[in-house]
Amino acid sequence: MKGLKYFMAITKREYSEDYLDFFHRHGVKGVISLLCNGTAKESTLSLLGLERTEKVMFKTMIPEDKIGEILKGLIVEMDISSAGNGIAALMPIDSIGGTSSLKHFIGEKPLEKKENESMNSTESKVVMIITIVNKGNTDLVMDAARSAGAGGGTVVRAKGTGAQMAKFFGVSISEEKEMVYIVARRDTRDAIMKAIMEKAGTQTDAHGILFSLPIDSVVGLKAFDNID
Repeated sequence: MKGLKYFMAITKREYSEDYLDFFHRHGVKGVISLLCNGTAKESTLSLLGLERTEKVMFKTMIPEDKIGEILKGLIVEMDISSAGNGIAALMPIDSIGGTSSLKHFIGEKPLEKKENESMNSTESKVVMIITIVNKGNTDLVMDAARSAGAGGGTVVRAKGTGAQMAKFFGVSISEEKEMVYIVARRDTRDAIMKAIMEKAGTQTDAHGILFSLPIDSVVGLKAFDNID
């Protein structure tokens, strides 16, 4: 969707209030937060929920005219570029469900669109690989991903209550599912996804499904700072 980007940030859970204050200062609307865990190799410790690996994920929409301000603020104010402080990424949006939904994310301010913007004019160099897998199989997913060149990942547990089901991109997620987010270079995407499908795909006991999203901008990961 022209003029708007999907924003996601992952940081230490202890920084939650600081990030909420940051979003408020910069006029970012409709922020959603999720508790999650990192998988920085000591994945067993992550799944046990030890303090040093606990993370929080923030999701929202950001107008394009505020992207520069937000990215600069994350680096200067939140020090996201320092090792272990977090990661933030921007991804294209296909569409928003009506004016009321749009106002929820950006308020009353009109959305500025760039008429010369082309959704497919350039191919992103970085992608977000998202795997939805049966609970207890995140180690399997990350081991497969690392074997194909991936770094760390982030685990999110999606929980429902009663008959309710959480949904993500139209996929129903029960209490027994976990989601693994991996940021990777596009040139490693296919190998990583193939490795995950072979070890934790629909034909395995893990019953994993996965997809990827293009990332326009990423801050907080040194490996992607100078990617062309």
